[in-house]
Amino acid sequence: MTVIDSEKVCVFIPFAGGSGLSFEALRRAVGDYMPVIGVTYNGRYQKSVTPAPGTVEAMANEVIALIDNLAAREVIVFGYSLGAIVAYEVARRKHEFGTRLISLVVAACRAPHLFNCAQVTLDESEEVFVQTVSRFGAIPDFMLKHSAAKARMLPSLIKDFHAAAKYRHIPGEPLDVPMMVLGGKEDPFAPIQDVIAWKEHSHNFVRLEFFEGSHFFLTQHIPAITQLITEFVSPAAPLPVSSQYLETSARI
Repeated sequence: MTVIDSEKVCVFIPFAGGSGLSFEALRRAVGDYMPVIGVTYNGRYQKSVTPAPGTVEAMANEVIALIDNLAAREVIVFGYSLGAIVAYEVARRKHEFGTRLISLVVAACRAPHLFNCAQVTLDESEEVFVQTVSRFGAIPDFMLKHSAAKARMLPSLIKDFHAAAKYRHIPGEPLDVPMMVLGGKEDPFAPIQDVIAWKEHSHNFVRLEFFEGSHFFLTQHIPAITQLITEFVSPAAPLPVSSQYLETSARI
């Protein structure tokens, strides 16, 4: 029987258009080891007097406020796609919250200095936007198949992509927080070379792992990703990066 460690909490930061209810299977799996909190931004899927965040900075502000109110002593932050950039910006500002950040896990995202939304058409109709985003596998399948889900998610998805398009990385010191980076081997939205480049943003790079699949590879690898998120991270004993990816990195 798994014993839940209530001293730790895992904060899930979703992909563009996602919410705190995204990736239910992974949240449940990680929840066997520690409490899990999914981030739902203000103004997301509910009426709110507070406007939804329109920039990555505003998203990070909301996550930092959430973490600062947690009772747990230690936090693991997991960010997926756009959520990975938000998670990174949260980690850069870890001095702003009292809870200790023990691990940063980022997935399905280019490194911050390479992050862009150039492939996505933002200034045309909603249908053109959906077509361009879906071409890169950056929309969950259920949204395309179900009109109700599409109608519910689309406004937030568009707003999040506009926020993502505004993001510009400001150079600074690499993070000292233990960092894991996960990618999909066939992800056109976050190519292998651009995912490997996360190494430039950490003094404490623990692991780089690529999985079979495209942008939402996570749904195919719940047990393995659960193990990575919940394993003890030791800065003194980083796990090796596969030589094939080191060779690719050298060509960046």
